[in-house]
Amino acid sequence: MQEAEGTIWNGKVEQLILNSRNLGKASWKVDPVKSITSLSLVTKFSLKGNDINAFGLAGLSANKKLNLDDTQFDVNARFINTLQKNAKLSGNFKGFIKHAEIIQGKVPIVDAIVNWQNGALDAPIKLTEGDYRAVVKPEGENLEIKLSSKEAPIELNGDIKLKSDWIFNTNLTTKSNNAGLMAMMKFAGKPQADGSILIQQKGDLKPFIGIN
Repeated sequence: MQEAEGTIWNGKVEQLILNSRNLGKASWKVDPVKSITSLSLVTKFSLKGNDINAFGLAGLSANKKLNLDDTQFDVNARFINTLQKNAKLSGNFKGFIKHAEIIQGKVPIVDAIVNWQNGALDAPIKLTEGDYRAVVKPEGENLEIKLSSKEAPIELNGDIKLKSDWIFNTNLTTKSNNAGLMAMMKFAGKPQADGSILIQQKGDLKPFIGIN
């Protein structure tokens, strides 16, 4: 934290740096009533930076579980690119987290809507701009992610189910006017009578997120 003011209960910093990444200005104020009733440290927070803007409620419990409630966010894809090297994205990720419970190493419990606006890819494939949406809902210890697109190079509809052991199943219908994209999607799925591609795949996310 750089240029900090206030207290650990009610304060602000001009620069919040995490793992060498400057997240921008941050402010927080502990909510004593919510903290007592939830048995966790609940804080009203805001974060304003070049690539991240967010505000809402964050709670940290004794078992290091992070809760997010009623949180709005706007994250530029530039920041996502610093977290991984598999894809080069552009656009903005905007959305609302109604509730999320995050414990390191475990599949999070998430109830949220995420919009990827003007989303595009430069790598590993070239994908021009479009708008995509993910509606995330918990199903017990599992997650269901419903995907859709609007005015995008790929027509996308369907869902991904992520189980508590990080195994995912896709049930997606895709279509594109781009011959190159259609050729690639045919390798991943099965052509349908209406010209779309049905992608039903199963896989394990653990190797991608560093979990043994």
